[in-house]
Amino acid sequence: MLLARAGTLAMGILASIVVARALPPEGRGTYYMAVTVATAAMTLGHLSVDQAQTAMWAREGQRPYLDANSLPLGLVIGSAAAAVAIGLGLVFQGSANVPDISLLATACAGVPLGMSVFYGTNIMVLRSRTGVAGRAMLASAVAQCLCLVLLGLTGHLTVQTVVIAWVVSMAAPLALLIAAGGVTVGLPDLGVAVATCAKGLRLHAGSAAAYLLLRSDVFLLNALAGPREVGIYTLAVTLADLSRVAVDVLSQVTLSLQFDGDVSESAMVTARIVRFTVLLGVASAVTTVTAVSILIVPLYGHAYAAAATLVGWLVPGVLLLSAARPLSNFLLRQRSSRLVVFPSLIALVVNVGLNAVAIPIWGAIGCALASTVAYGTLVAFQVTYFRRVSGLGWTCLLPTSVETARFTMEVKHRFKALRIGGVP
Repeated sequence: MLLARAGTLAMGILASIVVARALPPEGRGTYYMAVTVATAAMTLGHLSVDQAQTAMWAREGQRPYLDANSLPLGLVIGSAAAAVAIGLGLVFQGSANVPDISLLATACAGVPLGMSVFYGTNIMVLRSRTGVAGRAMLASAVAQCLCLVLLGLTGHLTVQTVVIAWVVSMAAPLALLIAAGGVTVGLPDLGVAVATCAKGLRLHAGSAAAYLLLRSDVFLLNALAGPREVGIYTLAVTLADLSRVAVDVLSQVTLSLQFDGDVSESAMVTARIVRFTVLLGVASAVTTVTAVSILIVPLYGHAYAAAATLVGWLVPGVLLLSAARPLSNFLLRQRSSRLVVFPSLIALVVNVGLNAVAIPIWGAIGCALASTVAYGTLVAFQVTYFRRVSGLGWTCLLPTSVETARFTMEVKHRFKALRIGGVP
């Protein structure tokens, strides 16, 4: 899984460089907004089926049906979500810097494909087949990168073709999942499908709020500042997200451990995972900020130099969010929608309110500051609920001095093994 994420990361960086070199910030902003609309359709329209799958997975008798339903549910729900997104695009054409409808329709073609991958990958993680999930992720990045390189070599890199490459990147992992047996192709079970959607709908307000917490800033920045600011800011978001790659991998591969045993055992496991994600997250954050400040201009050009400053403001919030992901998984296990929905809704209100005030004053920097404060608000609520449910103190989530020393020694050992800074 880690190797797949590393390959995905490398392909993603290469793709972002190709796009930045081919398109000015305005063009990148237009492309990103079209893809963001499609991504919003997937995330706001998926009805939180993935969370319902996770919550229902404890019942072993339902697992085969949850597996078989992932592909048809993804295609049907994804098609409906894409249709709604295109309809809204028609309504808002000509206002708030919304991209052209043909560009939006092209991007939305990837929604049912991406939603099927989303559901299927979640099933693979629950089945502890993280290798298949990782290869699917890698296939998406490789497909997009190959398309972009070929388009660049033939001189056909435009906003429209970059969006098409993104759609192809949604189709590739679905094909791999089906070929590898990661997604079952067969008749769905209607009863379990209805139960899954009903369960997901009870959690969906929290899921939708969590997504809007992460992406509402892009919509507001586009409406209030224009596509150029979006082009620079979204590159900074992409680079800041690099700091969470290792932490997300750890959270995924340890997910099944959080669902073993009773609530008390799960809480202890969750606390141990969080302590390590904090250490790993801090190391990743420092590495990301340092690397971006050095490499942003040589790799992306002077037009995107301001993204380095934005990364510095975004990374603390990204660190908090990624390190606290195991807490979110633990709260989801409790099957209480209030524990999942309420924190996300409050953080979303904070994010929108701060962005509405800060963007007109500070532009993209204000957007980054507002996002970091909102992420911190969400994590504060998650920690509070974790304490109430588990009975553990919040200090159990902080690494001990022994754990910190052990982690630091391991990092130094890895660097020495790579002979970094040494003479060959």
